[in-house]
Amino acid sequence: MIGADVGPVALTSRAAHVGLVESIYWVVSRHCNQRCGHCYNDSEPGARGLSPDEVDRCVANLPDANDVGVERIILSGGEVLAWPALLFHTLTRLYQRYGEHTALWVQTNGDLLDERTLDDLLAHHVRRIDVSSIDRYHPKSTIERRELLERMFASRGMLDASRPASDGRVRYGFWGATEDQWIGPLWPRGRARANGLSSAAPQHEFCRMWSGAKNFLEYRGSGCEVNVQLGDVYPCCPMTCRPIGSLLVEPLIAILDRCARSPVFQALNAGRPERMGESLGISEAHGIQRTRALGNHCLWCDEFFTTYGRALLVDGATARGSVDLDSVPPAHEKRPAPGEPTRIATRPFPTDDDC
Repeated sequence: MIGADVGPVALTSRAAHVGLVESIYWVVSRHCNQRCGHCYNDSEPGARGLSPDEVDRCVANLPDANDVGVERIILSGGEVLAWPALLFHTLTRLYQRYGEHTALWVQTNGDLLDERTLDDLLAHHVRRIDVSSIDRYHPKSTIERRELLERMFASRGMLDASRPASDGRVRYGFWGATEDQWIGPLWPRGRARANGLSSAAPQHEFCRMWSGAKNFLEYRGSGCEVNVQLGDVYPCCPMTCRPIGSLLVEPLIAILDRCARSPVFQALNAGRPERMGESLGISEAHGIQRTRALGNHCLWCDEFFTTYGRALLVDGATARGSVDLDSVPPAHEKRPAPGEPTRIATRPFPTDDDC
């Protein structure tokens, strides 16, 4: 997940590769100096992070730079600066693998960013730093650091990411979970859901938005983004209830190729979670009905994989299972078995032809 400006700063040429992963969003640790009430992945002080050996195994399973290019890798948390040794180890390994061909980005709340740390980040080839805490959910003391951070960035010749540039300068951005951005409703995950802060509703089609599952398989087409939580791979930042694979044991491209053979993941790749069950005899109309009954697409996704598609996902350290469904009131009507017809025939969501 990144801010509103997602313009490419790619150092990779598409023509030089068979395919392209546009963005890998990688949470290397959920350890954080804060415990925000809206956090989607339950980051907090003392939460788990990868070991250096696990980082090395994950990096080894990222795409081969001679085959599939990687435009950018965004390292996040948790708070990545709360565990600097892990962050700098990861940056070192990524640069050793990709050199200048892949842009390395860091996402931080800004609390622990000082001049020495900034210089270390730049020395480790970081091309962009995003401060993602400018919203009402973070402490006032965090937000008040913005002016100081802007002066630090400017003193190093960095450029505001909202301004166009073609000179290759390192860039920075400030953003957060505000109403004017796609993440404004908050994903119904983690503490955002537990604390009743998410306003996600059926009209919030996260799968079709940036950082959703749309095009997550398109590394040999238009380019894709995937979300990695520790070593667990997900098709979107809101995350399926369990991962689609693990970089600790399987190459990323092998995971995506495996998913590409499944009609269920093909529906997610199209940004149409309501159609995930069609190959199993579960109608699109039923997917729409359950999305409305549960309140949003993410919970329908959870229900689908928990009830019908468990074998399509794998166990992992960050798996949530049915936890987000536990607080949902039981439906008044039974769920149809695969192949059983449904009576709902409405289509309240836009089709591809409407977009």
